[in-house]
Amino acid sequence: MRYPSPARQPRSGFTLLELMLVLAILVMIGGIASPMLGDLFERQKLRGAIDTLRLQWEEARLKAMRTGQAQVFTCELGTNAYSIKPLILQSDAVNVGTGATLAVGGGLIETENFGRGTVAVAADVTDSNARELEDKISFLSCLVMSDMRSFSLAQESQTLGTGAINTQTVAQTVIFYPDGSTSTAEVQIQNELGDIRGLQIRGLTGQVRVVEISSVPNT
Repeated sequence: MRYPSPARQPRSGFTLLELMLVLAILVMIGGIASPMLGDLFERQKLRGAIDTLRLQWEEARLKAMRTGQAQVFTCELGTNAYSIKPLILQSDAVNVGTGATLAVGGGLIETENFGRGTVAVAADVTDSNARELEDKISFLSCLVMSDMRSFSLAQESQTLGTGAINTQTVAQTVIFYPDGSTSTAEVQIQNELGDIRGLQIRGLTGQVRVVEISSVPNT
């Protein structure tokens, strides 16, 4: 009399060889994908840096219009350092409005209220105007179209103001005027991969736009 053989139980789990094979494949994939992910991250940082700079330029233009005091952007080529600060002149005491910065008694103070030729001031301004782009991103160029208006302001700043700009540096300085107009300029930044992004601003309208100058393909 024959008895049916017991059904074979399905195998559970993996053998050691199979696990080693899967791990080897994962290591190979990681080795290929890691550089690509690193490059992607650096490019995303560059996009974030140029977008941040664009927003800061727009804020500087609005601040110039709100306070009645010009704002200036300067950068150090080959580094990630830059600044956006008010253009402080002696004439500001009677021309600017609330939120402007004045030089009084060797220090800087911010106007709190303004009216009928008098200024009430708040506490000393201690915030630093120095800023930095993200790590491994630097300024490549700063091209500004000079005109008589910016040159005249540079002369006044050099002789009567705090020297924020002068006739030698005005060609590398973006100025945001109280009437909403600006310098016509283009600033370029780059990452270590060689990707370059530019920020352009139109003087008459103050319109800012981001442009892709070059992008090095993955190899």
